[in-house]
Amino acid sequence: MKIFISHSSKNKKVVDFFVDKILILGCGINEKEIFCSSVEGLGITTGLDFREHIKETLLKSDYSFLFISNEYKESDICLNEMGASWAQDSVIVKPFIFPNIGFDSLGTLYSVKQVAKLDNSYSLDELFQEITEKYNLQRIIARWSKAKKEFLDFLSQEISNIHTKDDYIEKRAKEYFSKFLGANVNMNSLLLQAHPTLIDCKIAFSNEYFRKYFDYYCKGFEVMLTHYMKPMYPERKHYRLNKARLFEILNDNSIKLPGGMKMIAEKFILNNSVDFYSIEFLENKYTERGIRFSVFCYINDRWVFFPKPYFADFLN
Repeated sequence: MKIFISHSSKNKKVVDFFVDKILILGCGINEKEIFCSSVEGLGITTGLDFREHIKETLLKSDYSFLFISNEYKESDICLNEMGASWAQDSVIVKPFIFPNIGFDSLGTLYSVKQVAKLDNSYSLDELFQEITEKYNLQRIIARWSKAKKEFLDFLSQEISNIHTKDDYIEKRAKEYFSKFLGANVNMNSLLLQAHPTLIDCKIAFSNEYFRKYFDYYCKGFEVMLTHYMKPMYPERKHYRLNKARLFEILNDNSIKLPGGMKMIAEKFILNNSVDFYSIEFLENKYTERGIRFSVFCYINDRWVFFPKPYFADFLN
């Protein structure tokens, strides 16, 4: 018996709850028979090593569960796992999509019959029957019903929280970064509003480094803000945000953050609970021509600017 779990690190909380409530408690599967493809726990950084490891693990598995979310679809690592899963004839692939994902967004690889909604009670019941029958596990209906309800209640609340948080951050981003594109704006003043506090640095960086970052930025902002910064209006009229967390920076080459971020990520200077953003100010919605500011974080209900946190003193 072996079950392979493929998911985005950003959905780890939901997937952990699924594994605990649905597979272990509800179906009665031994936790040692479940492999979560959390790359951060494997220490795999090169594409070749990653593919070989996934292939070897899948060859030993009966099932591959794919937890497809917006974050999953945007991750090269997750898509590699998906492709590897479908390539194994001996593996039963079980794709589950998050409640906020539509079937029509999955492309030609899937049909409705192949994919189940993660919040579909009937699909979970079918899974329970299939798993317990395949592995000859005792069916305790009362326990299953309780575990399923707890998972569905948790999922509903979590999805609601995600929507609320994302919508709120998007709104605050528009409020703040749109100001950079105004006529006669004081760029120095806008950046000064994003000066990191000691608490901001502690949230974004590891315990070993956060005080050093705070001291560095206190001096750096003083120097930076004494030089007049020319407004971007009218040459640039749009902004675009790119974000990633620690393990995406380490393993996903498609993210649009400066290369230096990977160097400090490899030293685990960044905290994995924080989203790091680069902000591009562009001539129009479709061009790549513009100015990039890196990196910002949204901490304690405001945008915080950590200019180029990969400076040489921290890389030695």
